[in-house]
Amino acid sequence: MLITREAQSAVRVGRAGTDLVLLTWTAGAGMPATEERVFEAYRALDEALSDCGAVPIQERVFAEARAAAAVAGGRARAVLACRERWAVPPTMVEGAPLAGAGLAGIHVLGARGASRLLVDGDRVHGRVVDGKSARFLGLADVGRGLADHDRSQPAEEAQAILEAAGELLSREGFSFHDVARTWFYLRDILDWYGAFNAARNAFFRKQGLVSANGESPIPASTGIAGRNARGGRCALDLLAIRATDEAPLEKRRLHNRRQSEATEYGSAFARALQVVIGDARYVFVSGTAAIDDHGATAHAGDFEAQTLHTLEAVEALLEAAGARLADIGQATAFLKRAADARSFERLVACSPLAGVPLVTAVADVCRPDLLFEIDATAVVPVPRRERR
Repeated sequence: MLITREAQSAVRVGRAGTDLVLLTWTAGAGMPATEERVFEAYRALDEALSDCGAVPIQERVFAEARAAAAVAGGRARAVLACRERWAVPPTMVEGAPLAGAGLAGIHVLGARGASRLLVDGDRVHGRVVDGKSARFLGLADVGRGLADHDRSQPAEEAQAILEAAGELLSREGFSFHDVARTWFYLRDILDWYGAFNAARNAFFRKQGLVSANGESPIPASTGIAGRNARGGRCALDLLAIRATDEAPLEKRRLHNRRQSEATEYGSAFARALQVVIGDARYVFVSGTAAIDDHGATAHAGDFEAQTLHTLEAVEALLEAAGARLADIGQATAFLKRAADARSFERLVACSPLAGVPLVTAVADVCRPDLLFEIDATAVVPVPRRERR
């Protein structure tokens, strides 16, 4: 892991394989999201990305909603000389920092290889990269392209977004069977999470992604609260990975001995998905909270116990892929209550998470009694003798 700039904030580059690069910029405590501060963050991100020889295929900005204008202005200034590289618009997610105001952090997923943009007219939806080991397709905030008539009800908006994503995937020779990871950010999540799940379940069944044996190639996913700057109820990012004729890839759904499958209680996502690409094994860990092996909330009302339960569940998932918490190259932690910030920082300081690139934000989790959630991407090298 390389820290490219040291101050009260830093760009961190997680361990990478041949094709994918994980970049995270984290804000120092109490630092407001001024346009100048955002400008400095993106200059550092662009420098790190350029050093890695990669282009961004996804970018998520976690900040207070009122910081959106400063983020847009600072970003625009910073990437003026390299606009083509940063042509995919960021997904803006409401997520206040634990302390201070403004910007919590920025995650960038980059890829190396020949790239081209997915466009309709002047709208950029994402990017396709032909890497050495696989083809990658990243879509950013698919809901940006919806017409007003697709937004009448929250569940209808979610369904329309999934259908639009399917059309974009198909246009590039991909399908939802190639999707390794989805990120859903839902405004007022507690008001309609059940309806969202019903819409997603129906769509994934139609795609043949839900099976009775628990081995279907359903994506890993995050579903968390978060308004977006455009006012939609749902924002969706996704990452699809497709094998090439020269380089097959291995994709495997991981199970958690500490938790029941999310599909058992009506949520269509895998606890984690492992994808082996060339010289690296990527473990995409879904948004994980204190859910027990019967699908019930564990340790209701106890933030520290829920956090420890969650980290143990993530650790169990990683162990199934031969990875550890220290192998996480990018993670996002969501706290329901800002008042739990000190407890969280103390727990992190005593765990392997102390060394990983972590953005932490205040956001509602999908149940009223859940106080903490974390998602992550871990990367471990594949020994040369095991490479295909």
